[in-house]
Amino acid sequence: MKGDGIKQFFRNSRSFVLGAGIGSGMAARAAERAGADFVLALNAGRFRAMGGSSPASILPIRNTNDFVAGFGRTEILPSTKLPVFFGACTFDPQLDIDRWLDRISRWGFAGVTNFPSVIHIDDYRRSLLEKAGLGYAREIELLVKAAKRGLMTIAYTRTQSEARRMVEAGTQAICINFNLNRGVESASDPSISLSELAARASAVARVAQSVDRNVICLLGGGPITKPDELLDICSETGVKGFIGGSSLDRVPLEMSVLEITSGFKTLHLLREKVDLLERQLQLSGFRHGIIAQSSVMKRVLETAKRLASHSSPVLVWGEPGSGKRRIASLVHAFSDRKHANAALFQCRPGPPIDTVGALFGAERDQHRRRQLSLLESASDTTVLLLHLDQLSRDGQERLADYLETGSFAPLNGASIVRSGARIIATATIARAAALQTVLCPRLLGLFSGFDIKLPALPDRLEDLPQLVQHFTVEAKGDSNAQTLALENSAFLALAGHDWPGNLRELRQIVNQLVTLPDAHISAGILRPLLNTPAPTKPKNAFSEREWVIEGLKRNRLHRGKTARSLGLSRKTLYNKIKKLRILE
Repeated sequence: MKGDGIKQFFRNSRSFVLGAGIGSGMAARAAERAGADFVLALNAGRFRAMGGSSPASILPIRNTNDFVAGFGRTEILPSTKLPVFFGACTFDPQLDIDRWLDRISRWGFAGVTNFPSVIHIDDYRRSLLEKAGLGYAREIELLVKAAKRGLMTIAYTRTQSEARRMVEAGTQAICINFNLNRGVESASDPSISLSELAARASAVARVAQSVDRNVICLLGGGPITKPDELLDICSETGVKGFIGGSSLDRVPLEMSVLEITSGFKTLHLLREKVDLLERQLQLSGFRHGIIAQSSVMKRVLETAKRLASHSSPVLVWGEPGSGKRRIASLVHAFSDRKHANAALFQCRPGPPIDTVGALFGAERDQHRRRQLSLLESASDTTVLLLHLDQLSRDGQERLADYLETGSFAPLNGASIVRSGARIIATATIARAAALQTVLCPRLLGLFSGFDIKLPALPDRLEDLPQLVQHFTVEAKGDSNAQTLALENSAFLALAGHDWPGNLRELRQIVNQLVTLPDAHISAGILRPLLNTPAPTKPKNAFSEREWVIEGLKRNRLHRGKTARSLGLSRKTLYNKIKKLRILE
């Protein structure tokens, strides 16, 4: 961008712009993801990342330009697509400005700024630099020559006279900056108050705009550490943006490290609670509404995490209501595409134009325009195909073609369309049935080795207490809701039920139980809801005694942990151990 490059950049940006004065590639990536408009590679940012402070930037402890070039070229430029401004220093009497600007432009920096600047040096030492010809006039020369090379420029200014000189020289954007933050310990005693900052910034901006009413005025650093403080200042001064340094990297980092380190330091006080949370989360599954106390469900989550790390298609299959959609969503959440929302497609019976056409698109004909396919629109993310077993045989064959080649032909069309969408599908089968009954052989073969079979609820009875608690919380809308008080007979009735509807059926049962006035749920209350006229023996002879023994084994005889995992109080567990003569 030449001439009015910086003005063109701000015209293309939002009404309020944010610049980040940073010193590391990690900070550059974070700034871009958070929505910054540009970054400045500044030696002050690097000193902060090294544990120093911003005032170190004006001390002769480094060759500033070589220093910035080192981390700017190797870390910041490769880490962001945002425009990067080079913080250049003119204090060095041996500096060849023209040579350095040529190198800065060749390296790929988008702009230059005069940082560190003599405006941050005390009056006596600054006067010495000015007398030696290394003062503010040399910084103006730097930016004027940079603009002639097509580099964007932002000028750091402190006083009204500095702003006037910069704008009269043709600089089109200034950053009004009054002080350098020292450290988090001094943040409560800034060298300039917010009210004084607003008044002085307004005065500088007025002088700059009296020379060129189109000059872009930004506010830099100072005592501002919070967004609400910036909002107040901007409303009073009318500046068009903010350049943050310590407020964007040092202050948040120091506070985060302080809080996290304190948390780890007190970890021994929270060990049992963390242990309980880890069991509930089970590879982050709990955050997606997935309970995995049983060994079979733990294997499901391990498989989901393993398959998520690949780009291969995944098929999640099981009985109706077994939680297939949640596991499919979990695979996407574990994958490298998790930052983009997955596209959802329900495979339902219907006319080809509404089913196959919606997924693969359709060429235009005399009755309708070309229909864009879901695979095209979701090329950069995941497509969750629900109820793949209901997709027509033609649709399944087309999907097999896509999984083999990465391309497909729209309905009624001959052209080939490519897509990068990843397929994660679900299929429903009846109990004791096989996938061959619902999927065509070629499609089934492509999912071979990349499928996750979900167990039916009777095959994961260890999860019953946690599932009941989870659905109770869902029904009551209260994360601290107490679990239902199930009597022994009620639990045995749940364990012995056939559960044709699996988790969906259990959720409906719990939704009805939480509305009952009875504090304790017995088998007599439960059986009408289960539609089981007589008590049945738990499947696989899963008796109450075996249930407790299994819980004790799983928790290595730790009674407190066993009680929590079984949804019992310690006293109730002790009574059951004694009554069932488990430890005799």
